[in-house]
Amino acid sequence: MTLTVLVCDAAGAVDGLQVEATVEIGLSLDATTDATRVAELAARLRPDVVICRLDMEGTHGVEVLTRVAASSPPSRTIARIAPGDPQRAADAIAAGASGLSSVDDDPRTVLAIATAVAGGSVAMSPAIAASLARELSAATDSSAHLAGELDELRASISQGTSAKADFLSNISHELRTPVTVAKGIAYVLRNPAIEEAERTEFLEQLQGSLDKLMGIVDEIITISELERGSFELVLAEVDLAPLVLRVIDGARATHPDVPILAEVGPTLETLADEARIAGVVAELLDNACRYSPAGAPVEISARDMKEGVVVTVTDHGEGLARDVARRSFDEPFSTGEGVLRKEKAGVGVGLHLARQLVLEHGGTMWADPLPGGGTLVAFCIPPRDARGKAARAGAA
Repeated sequence: MTLTVLVCDAAGAVDGLQVEATVEIGLSLDATTDATRVAELAARLRPDVVICRLDMEGTHGVEVLTRVAASSPPSRTIARIAPGDPQRAADAIAAGASGLSSVDDDPRTVLAIATAVAGGSVAMSPAIAASLARELSAATDSSAHLAGELDELRASISQGTSAKADFLSNISHELRTPVTVAKGIAYVLRNPAIEEAERTEFLEQLQGSLDKLMGIVDEIITISELERGSFELVLAEVDLAPLVLRVIDGARATHPDVPILAEVGPTLETLADEARIAGVVAELLDNACRYSPAGAPVEISARDMKEGVVVTVTDHGEGLARDVARRSFDEPFSTGEGVLRKEKAGVGVGLHLARQLVLEHGGTMWADPLPGGGTLVAFCIPPRDARGKAARAGAA
């Protein structure tokens, strides 16, 4: 029985197939290089197999396979495609192709596929099979990678949602205390018979409560500005030594039961936003005092080093694990409550905000747990010339 084959391909490929067909017993081959005529020829010749190259002008891609199937339903089709095109391969199979051959396949391989297809098999050349295997492997690897990223994203969203829920709980607690105090004082001050000394004391308490409220609001506003990219420092040449000493005096007044051991250099000259750096030092020192056991000292040092002004605060409390410190630095609503008592948790923006402010100065901040318990938190503000070199390197 003679196998009849109709080929629609470029002239060079047609010539090669015709030469190969002359040595094949029981094979009759007709060919055309005009893709617009392949359906017409298939209808007239009714071949067993139609081989069509899909990137020829006039084929309109896999549409030619549909036209051939409509004009000669008994004919089985083979699509010749470029390797590395899995979408074209899938489209060809969906359009009814029984075989796939690479445009680079030799004539003998193409006719072998035609023979297999004519016998009722579905076949593809080794080149197409290898190409699809590579694409499938890459797609599997990509799918696994995307699945991993999706799991990380889910975990991040869940963690972020939990952190923000904690933040709302914490801030409601933090706001409630000064608001309650302010309301109580306002009620008392309505009494005209109150003594002047008491009135002055109540007004001072009221001022303290309002200052605390403003501090919380300012922190949240600053975080928002940093995230929007609209935050700006007010930089000036300053000596941080008097500033650090003032912050230490304030911490001693706020935490009279905590011994604060200080070592501050005589001068700490640098380029900085004085108010913002004061807030950073106050945040670290206040954290250390709040998390220290009763009577345990807190140590603070501020030195002028080759790297810049380095401020270190050390407490001897329960200690802050590295992963908790990282979350506190990186996430604005993380308080590290896994190791901190609830009443000491705070709003949860302090450490994150402190680190962001140091980064805005071109500096760095880090935290290390101590082997004997406690935590060391430090930051460095680099010298002006070092920041200029870093900026020029980044611009280059």
